[in-house]
Amino acid sequence: MQSRSLTKGGLYRFLSTLEAAAGDFVTIYVEPAYFSDYIDGLSLGPRYAAYADGIKAAVHTDPVTQSARKYGTGVAIFWNQAGNNYLVLPPFPVTENKVSVGELNTSLLREALGKRYVVGVVLVTWGSYAIGVFDAGNLVESKTGTGFIHKEHRKGGRSEKRFARRTEEQKKDFLRRVSTRIEERFGGFALDHIFFGGNKLISKPLLRECRYLQSKALMVSPRVLDVRYADREALANSLAEITKSLVLSF
Repeated sequence: MQSRSLTKGGLYRFLSTLEAAAGDFVTIYVEPAYFSDYIDGLSLGPRYAAYADGIKAAVHTDPVTQSARKYGTGVAIFWNQAGNNYLVLPPFPVTENKVSVGELNTSLLREALGKRYVVGVVLVTWGSYAIGVFDAGNLVESKTGTGFIHKEHRKGGRSEKRFARRTEEQKKDFLRRVSTRIEERFGGFALDHIFFGGNKLISKPLLRECRYLQSKALMVSPRVLDVRYADREALANSLAEITKSLVLSF
């Protein structure tokens, strides 16, 4: 198995190349909530039994299950016996369970790629944040900020405990400030999806603190963007990462 990350343009080119390939394809789209169960119950008839067996084996490999959990968007499967066997984890959720036997059907994936999305982005590290809204690929709202947080104190004794309490309070204050900014910046938009990036350890306490994120929990992607800094540049570049698809070939 091989995997590669493709930008939106790269995935369009991949689909065009696949459409030019010859072969008797089976195409499967599976919504996130039904991912493994739907494939386990797959029956394609005697002619395509080998296809079904290959697809089931592929779906239950560790790299696929781990990647599917990370993306949380379901899967598009294009499979034939000429070596063109692919699982695509798209950047945004598959919205329909569908099987096309004997044909390559890229229409649902192309439709998803062409849809207009309004995406909220929250990048946070301890001491800095960048919040933005992308509408159809354009950054239409943004806010960056900082907050002072003491580093750990290692001298021991009461002094260490005092600094630890101070640092903990500073972190709570910082999370409250970020939560307020999220509600201010996101409140005026009908978001389709929300992505978090930065320090993974901050995501859970921020979700507990931020009532807005709690109310939109189903919109929050399980995929955490890998960024080192929470600043304007990282925010502007985040859309390229958000819109990447993962293509697994077998």
